[in-house]
Amino acid sequence: MGLIRIGIAGIPLAKKGKGVEAGIQYLSDVGLDAMEVQFVRGIFMDSVSAKKAGQLAKKVGIELSVHAPYYINLASKKKETIEKSKRFIINSAKIASEMGATIVVFHAAYYLNDTFALVRDACAEIRNEVSDDVYLGIETTGRQNQFGTLDEIARIITEVDRVVPVLDFAHIHARGNGSLRRKGDFGAIFDNFGQARFHIHFTGVEYSKGNEKKHAPLNDEPNFRHLAEVLVDRGYDATVICESPLLERDALKMKEIVTDVRG
Repeated sequence: MGLIRIGIAGIPLAKKGKGVEAGIQYLSDVGLDAMEVQFVRGIFMDSVSAKKAGQLAKKVGIELSVHAPYYINLASKKKETIEKSKRFIINSAKIASEMGATIVVFHAAYYLNDTFALVRDACAEIRNEVSDDVYLGIETTGRQNQFGTLDEIARIITEVDRVVPVLDFAHIHARGNGSLRRKGDFGAIFDNFGQARFHIHFTGVEYSKGNEKKHAPLNDEPNFRHLAEVLVDRGYDATVICESPLLERDALKMKEIVTDVRG
């Protein structure tokens, strides 16, 4: 039976403004298992604060991950932008390592000529500067102009060591214009990857014409029970990060669903 951890993106709603450590303690107190520390608008932690957060997380059993800044484009026309983007990921990964987080998540690029080669080569360069205890997690994206289809990610992880997929099911659903309707649709996503351990994002989503519009509270678009059934049936180890606007409230619902599916 696989281990399924449920957590949230960022500080819990109940502890907004109180900091990462307060958020970690609260998640443990309410029975959740993970936090993805959000550097999406900038890397706000230094080495000391990262180590303190990591020590607390280890003590109370919260698994940590990190999301690098949003303003990353490894396939920009400007070399300066590519270099800054690589540095954002490298710096995020260094803090992740000090925190004891095992993955740094990022949106890789927007489409340009030779996007795949640019992203692949940048990931290889980043990999050379990042500690082996941190994986690079390329996230599936929810817009037609963004690099990050299942095929692209499945290919890149075979060409660069210690790069892994981050499966954002809201993004996949939106980009496929509502493609995740049945349990089999979810199962087919995992068939792209020959592994048994996954980092996952999940939320309800509003979309139009194959593009994500915004996150929504947990609902049937897409249906989390289908994902839970696939994870349990296949015995995958997974960390599922709730990105719903309701954060820990919906994460607790997700945990209840997993418990119910396990029977």
